[in-house]
Amino acid sequence: MSSFVKHETPTPRGLKVAVIIGVLWAVVIGILWLAFRNADGEGGGFLNFVGRFHVLIVHLPIGVLGLAAILEVLQRFSSQTPIRAVIPLILWVALLGGIGATILGYMLMGAEGTTGKAMDYHLWTGLGVVVFTLLSLVFLLLDKNALYLLSLVGSIVAVSGAGHFGGAMIHDDDYLAEFAPKPLQPLLTAGLGSSTSTEDPNEAEGAEETPIEERLAYTELVVPILAGRCTECHDENKVKGKLRLDTHELILAGAEGSDFPTVEPGKPDDSELLVRVLLPSDDDDFMPPKGDGLTAEQIKILTLWIQAGASPETTIAQLGDDPTILDTATTVIAQIAEGGDGAADSWEPVWDTLTEEERQVRLDEAMAAAEQHNFSIMPISAEDDRLRVNVINAAKEFGDEQLASLDPIAERILWLDLARSQITDEGMKTVSHMRNLERLHLENTKITDSGIARIAPLENLEYINLYGTEVGNALFEYVKNMPRLRKLYAWQTKVDPAEARSFERAVNLEINTGVDLVVEEPTPEPEKKAEPAAPAKPEEKKAEPKKAEAKKPAPVPAKPAAKPAVVKPKETPKPAAKPAAKPAAKPAAKPKAAAPAPAKPKETPKADTPPAAKPAAPAEKKKAK
Repeated sequence: MSSFVKHETPTPRGLKVAVIIGVLWAVVIGILWLAFRNADGEGGGFLNFVGRFHVLIVHLPIGVLGLAAILEVLQRFSSQTPIRAVIPLILWVALLGGIGATILGYMLMGAEGTTGKAMDYHLWTGLGVVVFTLLSLVFLLLDKNALYLLSLVGSIVAVSGAGHFGGAMIHDDDYLAEFAPKPLQPLLTAGLGSSTSTEDPNEAEGAEETPIEERLAYTELVVPILAGRCTECHDENKVKGKLRLDTHELILAGAEGSDFPTVEPGKPDDSELLVRVLLPSDDDDFMPPKGDGLTAEQIKILTLWIQAGASPETTIAQLGDDPTILDTATTVIAQIAEGGDGAADSWEPVWDTLTEEERQVRLDEAMAAAEQHNFSIMPISAEDDRLRVNVINAAKEFGDEQLASLDPIAERILWLDLARSQITDEGMKTVSHMRNLERLHLENTKITDSGIARIAPLENLEYINLYGTEVGNALFEYVKNMPRLRKLYAWQTKVDPAEARSFERAVNLEINTGVDLVVEEPTPEPEKKAEPAAPAKPEEKKAEPKKAEAKKPAPVPAKPAAKPAVVKPKETPKPAAKPAAKPAAKPAAKPKAAAPAPAKPKETPKADTPPAAKPAAPAEKKKAK
């Protein structure tokens, strides 16, 4: 151990090795720069495979340099020398680790074509880590203490910056600053762009009050869609494929050097943006390459926006005349809200894990809020201590903030009546925590389809009243996932009664739009008309008397037949035409007795036809029966 810790003069061999390694490293970096300066950045190949080991090695110099700084500080407060003797070894490890990390990182950057502001800062600070670590080692071996300490501080600063800018490419640019104190936020976001945030429609004042058809399609829909699926790899901080999608100008400019326009105004079929998102998910060119692709509604909005000219000034109403566009836009807004905060998914039930004392504290707090804001909380019944909440007495003042006071007891609420209150879609975050909720009254509130999207995970809901709200046909996409929902009231809403009827048939759900009552009343009338019209019995009775009337004139000409003899031959063909078989058989057997005399009495019964009339009567009775 004594030989290890004793001071020795630095040897020229160690300095030469350090310098040679530094020169070789610079040469390799130069070769990689020449190799990738005109690369298309499509990725793939052996260099891409090797380059991805960058993330495996990059943490080595970060930790080792931190250890060197800690040992250097400890050495200042210790009289023992072994601590200082270990630092050269630590710097050698940091140097070799930094060289490996920068070479692999450069391979990865060139193969995948990643550029951007954060990428540039990450690259230069990473190279700075190697340079300052090499200088620290050289000055330490030369026993240049002041220069060594300055170089060591420089390496610590460089490795911190490299880690920060590398994280900005993976996370958001404000990842570190999001929850930091305000005075520190500018420091933690220094050098990083935030172009997407300036165009975020959620920051605009009065956005919620603007009717959806009057909102700008680009800022309200296109920007959030791209921010959620595309700008992670195509913004100011990280540019893959030489394409940026974080501003309108850059979207229209497209990828640098590409033969295909990213967006061709008026021609969605020629726009590479839509071509990529419509490819099969297993295609190498499918976008986004990882995670969920764009929904059908999001693709439709992008298509309509490009078809309308891809202008940042186009409103949602100007996307086309199709009446379903507003419903599609509402669905996309709900998807953006649901994916943006994940309020319903991030919440976990806790009531069963609480002690009796903790439960009582929560109930007391909710009761105090109810007394303060003049709404009621009471048990369902004497046997059921679960809760029902009614805000009818405080409807004019009850809003999202007051609703949030129910969050501590959300799991205990079974019935919730928010009718005529001032709640908005934002308040549905609190309602989404009421996982045992069965009845929900939202009539005459400002709830839209976006609010219904937030409560879609509520599996126990059986009844929802949306009378007088702004919901439309898009709500069908959310309520179909509520397995126990049986009644949905949508009077005086934007729901299409025909669509509601069609959807009602597809699921086990009763939807009352107010129009159903008018539509259902005439439906039994055709059935009543069909019942009296269906039986042919009265019609047959009417038809048969007509036949009887036709037979009655037959005996009338038979009476004057005695005066004009000409009538007899005219009458004989008439009965012969109808009953041809019967008269032919009877006269053939009877001419044997006497010729003309008996013919007259025989004609009289034929003319009177009493036997034919009598059997006709029972036939009518049978038909009547």
